[in-house]
Amino acid sequence: MAKKITVIMGSPHKGRTLNVVNRFELEIKKLGEVDFEYIFLNIADLKECRGCGACLEKGEEHCPLKDDRDEIFNTMMHSDGVIFATPVYSLQVTAQLKKLLDRLAYIFHRPCFFHKSFLPIVTQGVYGAKDVLKYLDEVARFWGFKTCPGLGLTVAWENPLPSEEEKINHEINNAAERFFRQLNNEADPIPGLKEVAIFRSVRAFHSTNGGMAPDHRYYQEHGWLDSEYYYPVKLSWYKKLLGNWAEKQALKQAEKTNKEKEALRL
Repeated sequence: MAKKITVIMGSPHKGRTLNVVNRFELEIKKLGEVDFEYIFLNIADLKECRGCGACLEKGEEHCPLKDDRDEIFNTMMHSDGVIFATPVYSLQVTAQLKKLLDRLAYIFHRPCFFHKSFLPIVTQGVYGAKDVLKYLDEVARFWGFKTCPGLGLTVAWENPLPSEEEKINHEINNAAERFFRQLNNEADPIPGLKEVAIFRSVRAFHSTNGGMAPDHRYYQEHGWLDSEYYYPVKLSWYKKLLGNWAEKQALKQAEKTNKEKEALRL
């Protein structure tokens, strides 16, 4: 069965970034059955986040903005792999892509893309791709994705020199190969110390009265209030030790915060 890849195009127009993604698509399809679906954010109905906090405090279904957010989310959820493609604008992702990331901010609280693969594709004129790739990779990790090292390319000129074109082709081919391998690797990544500490700290907060109700309910429904990690995985003794320590510290901080809130109410 063909793997489905959803490409979230963050560019405000169909230019060099789309050209790179199209070339990437051609290369990865040489390796096996892969279906591509493109979502162009420049024509999507996507309103700007108001920062009201309803998605965090009540649940994402209570967002007052009604647009294509949920349709985009559902398309990503029904994909085996997701690509975020963006040029570098002012040393960051485009406004179109940032708008989507802000609208999906509740996923930082309630991650859901486990067992799915992610690849960022970033184009630059001169500088900035490295940091944007790092940013998108970190976002994807928090959201639960299995991240694949991204593709960052300098595409400053319409007609690159033969040596530059050869380098671009080489990097596109390598990215296609590593993403195809990851798409077909069913094994979940073993979390590092940082990931374990974050999970246990966040879990501790959601298990107390200080946590938001939707987060607590989400963790409870997924069995995460009692699990070692988001998914079954064998952790080394030192990761378990660090996790226990991080959770105890988080519980102490949550207890302190709750007492301060109670004192203010009195």
